[in-house]
Amino acid sequence: MRNFKFYTLSLLLVSVLFLSLSSCKKCKLEGENVDGGVINSEVAVYPDHGYITQDLAGPITHIHGNSPVADKFDMSTDNGFTRSPVNYSQYSIMAFPLTLNCNHFLNREVKVDDLNGTVTYNITVTQCKDAQCSQQRYIENYVVIPAIPESYAVLGTVKYVEQ
Repeated sequence: MRNFKFYTLSLLLVSVLFLSLSSCKKCKLEGENVDGGVINSEVAVYPDHGYITQDLAGPITHIHGNSPVADKFDMSTDNGFTRSPVNYSQYSIMAFPLTLNCNHFLNREVKVDDLNGTVTYNITVTQCKDAQCSQQRYIENYVVIPAIPESYAVLGTVKYVEQ
């Protein structure tokens, strides 16, 4: 009888311990990346190497035909099967680099105001409050938009939603 109580109590304690450890709240993000505004999702841009934006001034960059890094990009309209130099008479590239947790999704939107000569790149980042990875990720957030004049002022915001 004493052994039965001991085993029953031991089983109960192990069960409580298991439930308390397995019931930790884990972040599970549900959603996907969304692009809006004038972003052309039919055209993909491919930089020839990473961290190009670290050499540029400003947090948000408008890359056009006269940009010092203009020749560092290729474009594709068929998911990368064929690549060609970016046609800057038809397209501009916007970059908004961020350092994010490994588990995230983005809502990116670019608006062009021709009347006021501005382009605005806004990003909403949804990510886990507590990073579940050992390192954060540097993401340059390149998007392709219709060509805009070099003179346009570049604006933008980033909003973080943590779950």
